[in-house]
Amino acid sequence: MIHFLVLAGGEGKRAQSEDTNIPKQFNGSSGISPLKYLLRFLNSLNFIDTITVVIPKKNIQDFMKISKNINKLRKFVIGGDSRQSSSYKGLENIVFEFGENEDDCVLIHDAARPIIEEDIIKNCIEGLNKNDGTFPAINVDDTLKKFSNENKFEEVSREEFILVQTPQVFKLRKIYKAHKENNKKFTDDVSLALASGLNIQKIDGSKSHFKITNYEDLIFYNKIIKGTHLNKNGIGFDIHIFTEGNFIRLGGVKIKSNFGLKANSDGDVVIHSITDAILGALEKNDIGSHFSPDNENYKDADSKIFLDKALNYLNEVDGEIINLDTNIICDIPRIEPFRKDIKKNLSKLLGIDENKINIKASSTENQGFVNSQNGVAAQTIVSLQIPQWEK
Repeated sequence: MIHFLVLAGGEGKRAQSEDTNIPKQFNGSSGISPLKYLLRFLNSLNFIDTITVVIPKKNIQDFMKISKNINKLRKFVIGGDSRQSSSYKGLENIVFEFGENEDDCVLIHDAARPIIEEDIIKNCIEGLNKNDGTFPAINVDDTLKKFSNENKFEEVSREEFILVQTPQVFKLRKIYKAHKENNKKFTDDVSLALASGLNIQKIDGSKSHFKITNYEDLIFYNKIIKGTHLNKNGIGFDIHIFTEGNFIRLGGVKIKSNFGLKANSDGDVVIHSITDAILGALEKNDIGSHFSPDNENYKDADSKIFLDKALNYLNEVDGEIINLDTNIICDIPRIEPFRKDIKKNLSKLLGIDENKINIKASSTENQGFVNSQNGVAAQTIVSLQIPQWEK
């Protein structure tokens, strides 16, 4: 088996801003924290069998929020007082459940490196055919100088140095034994493995495996993530004819009327069109395929239940609504007196700012099917932003 151990037990104080004391691994842009991004990526790799995460005790709730739908994820492990002890506790937990099989390997990775390349992971694992462990590293490109207290600088040959990265990959039973038998302090597992006499090989790493250390690094990560989203658009349309009644609902707002709208549900064409637009953008068919118009369970139902299902699909992929444009087509009622109320209520239902919503109204001038005698229609175009969990 191939186990992936993520070390996310640190406090990351250097990456905290004045506004928050959330550890860097849980703090991200558009709801995509570094740890969440990493877990989604790892879960997409078919050759990874299990994922174990070491976290701080005080951040259990933060972890539970971001770890939903990660089906390879095992029970989390509470970290120790150092990276080394956290690594050992994670290894101990894996061995306790799966044993020390000779063919099992473990990849030990810092949660502070959320962006990693699949090919590098595979190369590290392949390197175990001839070695006890492997690790990615990159050369130093910048000029190095040694600084003294006397404000003097001394040239240092960068050819003599490499930058060590993660994941660091080992045969599980060997690195676990090395941890148990070595009490000295080390800054990473490769250092411990080398001190224990294990045969370790270097693999070419990548600058994309950068480590989030301070707040500027976190800002850089957020900029990268914002540039790795898919933009998806959807169109929705709904129409209902007038029937006997004294009110209609548009965008969840109750409007007095000389008519009602004939429908199995409450007939809210605005919410129906928005629901269909979101479902379409997410390739989830249409509202009728999820809620049959012949189903008596939805008789006079609040259309919010339809919208909530579409929003649940959106939340499952960590997507967000960038903007929404709805056109209400009718001769009666007049939309202008209710435009602000509809916009405000949709903002609440969708969980987005009002400035992302536009409500238009079009009169048919008593022409065509949607006129003063027949009914009301609504058309919606929605733009979504979806994170790419690409390999």
